[in-house]
Amino acid sequence: MPAETDAARWLARLLRVLARDEPALAEHRFRPHPPGLVVALPLLDCELLFQSRDAARAWTRTASFAVSIRSEQPMVEGLSGTRRVLQVLRDSLARADPGDLVFSAVPTGGGKRPVSEIDHTVAAAAHAELADTLHRASFLAWKVITTEDLYPHVGTLGQPLSHRDLLDGWDRTLARLRKGAPPDRLGLYVHVPFCTVACTFCYCGKTDRFDRGGFDTYLSQLLDEAEGFREVFEGARFTSAYFGGGTPSLLSPPAMSRLFQQLHRCFDIPAGTQVIYEGNPDSLSERKIEVMATEGQVTRLTIGVQTLDDRVQARVRRHNKPQHVADAVAAARKWGIRHVNTDLMAGLPEQTLESFQQDLEYLLSLEPDSIHLNAFRPLPRVALARQGLGTGEDWIRLRNEMMAWATDRLSAEGHTDEHGGGQRRSADAANLQEYDLRRQNSSLLGLGFPARAHAFGSYFYAPDRSEGFDPALQREISGKRRWVAVPSHGPEEAHKYLVANFRTGFDLAEFEGLFGCQPEDVAGEALEQLTALGVVRRTASRVETHGGTHGESLVYRTLLYSPAHRARAIEVWGAEYDPAQDYSARLRELVESFNRGRSPPRR
Repeated sequence: MPAETDAARWLARLLRVLARDEPALAEHRFRPHPPGLVVALPLLDCELLFQSRDAARAWTRTASFAVSIRSEQPMVEGLSGTRRVLQVLRDSLARADPGDLVFSAVPTGGGKRPVSEIDHTVAAAAHAELADTLHRASFLAWKVITTEDLYPHVGTLGQPLSHRDLLDGWDRTLARLRKGAPPDRLGLYVHVPFCTVACTFCYCGKTDRFDRGGFDTYLSQLLDEAEGFREVFEGARFTSAYFGGGTPSLLSPPAMSRLFQQLHRCFDIPAGTQVIYEGNPDSLSERKIEVMATEGQVTRLTIGVQTLDDRVQARVRRHNKPQHVADAVAAARKWGIRHVNTDLMAGLPEQTLESFQQDLEYLLSLEPDSIHLNAFRPLPRVALARQGLGTGEDWIRLRNEMMAWATDRLSAEGHTDEHGGGQRRSADAANLQEYDLRRQNSSLLGLGFPARAHAFGSYFYAPDRSEGFDPALQREISGKRRWVAVPSHGPEEAHKYLVANFRTGFDLAEFEGLFGCQPEDVAGEALEQLTALGVVRRTASRVETHGGTHGESLVYRTLLYSPAHRARAIEVWGAEYDPAQDYSARLRELVESFNRGRSPPRR
């Protein structure tokens, strides 16, 4: 690292990263103390003095500095709260300091409090009063993240829905849409669940029991399914389309042609509509990309890179090479696909900060329109987690450091993040379908197994896979489809919006335009609790949230569940609740702490 690297800026970034796990570090103030720097940590009642490494006395030494500590509180033996946080800081300083850091400037101000404009006394009292409620909420958040994160949790909490009722629901929804009632967005999602090899980090809906005969049968049934909805959707215009998996790029060029032709025959997908297609670099030939562009009218190709480190790939069962990625990007540009996205994961086994940085720098050199960052989640259903990988404080901090570094690096390259839509070089490079689903409660027709769907004001629904993924897929291929659903009549739609937008906050005018009421009309008690906790603040035009880490937000947002869905969750999962378990600690391992409002259901 060059000698002119500014130590104050480096230190400010490190504190910001650590504060995701240790909120007591979030408030910090810098002041010059020639020839060094004092960092005040008010929430810990102490100050740190950074000076030349050859200083006579020091609390700790790093590659660049001697660090002294001054505190009004005695450093008692044992891991008291302050002592533990300071040990975390000391270890992180020693590990992260690259050497040759100098104080060329002192930033004004410093870190902000984790929650702004709140009464901490009131918040502490509310946390004490609601301790039992929050513990039960942490159980629900843990149960959700280990089964099905998207609200409402159709696959695990849904109940049987007949095909006739499903079609009647769409009739009601489309009648609203044709009259111009909000929301006016309509998406199409097509799922291809097959993979030749199942990546050991993946928790998406897929199978690696791949055989060409079953694959062809599945495609034929997918075409028939589209035909079955053709009459229902006559005259309805789709505003987005998405092809996900699994590995949709396993389709051969002729199979892609059949699928695209059928979809355009059955549904109105105007030219210029955002059409997204997922693919793995090693199965994205130029001929396939040509078919996507010319016949599928694909406007956004998302390339699932994940990692390019050979050691990491061996652990996670990937086979991508840098040239595969470069060739796919070049082919997409050649055939006029407007936007190219690449996916990259942080926190994989054998992955170091340096190898992760190298992967990101390589992707930046290809100049994609967006690079979607995903933190590895060691969920129980993930193969790596079953092998015991993805645990421990050191691993959590490294994963957070990767995410924080990458987010800052993308920002430096002009990839901005607005409204929680993910970083990208331009606004229209975002995944518009995901945005519409979250910010508009838009309707979504899902085709294929196990695609979720949403008929606004009628149902959230999905294929039934209660007997397990592979057995349910085989039943589907044999023609015996079953549906499960959560009714979305009345206020359920508004609760879904509140849960989905909890992390980012939302405009009151947008909410009222969609639902014709105020948030307090559907979730008054929950919003009062969240306000007292210092988590929600209502301004004249917005509801702003300060939910802390991603795991903490998952806990708080369960308070916004509808009474009906909460009762269903208790009915199905309630017997598993253990008052003695620390579910919040489990969540810290399962979801990344560094998260700027993005949700990663699809790429």
